[in-house]
Amino acid sequence: MITNTTESYNHIDVFYTLSGEGMSSEQYVTIYRDGKTNQWGYCIRECTPYNVNKQFLNNVPADKLKHWIITKTSTHLKVACNRVTVLNFNFATDYKPGSENSHQIWLKRCTKIRLRKYRDGDLLVLNTGG
Repeated sequence: MITNTTESYNHIDVFYTLSGEGMSSEQYVTIYRDGKTNQWGYCIRECTPYNVNKQFLNNVPADKLKHWIITKTSTHLKVACNRVTVLNFNFATDYKPGSENSHQIWLKRCTKIRLRKYRDGDLLVLNTGG
């Protein structure tokens, strides 16, 4: 679980080291809030366009305190905010055009997770296990 306690922190990067068949690669998921529109968006490497303001999360609660749970399985990326599911991305069907094989990357087993923080803010990581 990742918690941000103020609205000043609007960007979360989660990096996954994915391993399989003797190879590993680092992939990432970015969750961000656009400063102009106040909408929360996302980017999944190899699956969605890198440009911001292309894919948006649905039903992100307006609460100032946000508890994020980001779960990667072999088939989906699920994001919940304050117990509300805001994304249920299917790697095999929800990819951008031209990325038909992206699910082959994301189905690999996760061997390491790390977070990157861009600027100061109140960000608390409670659990990155799994």
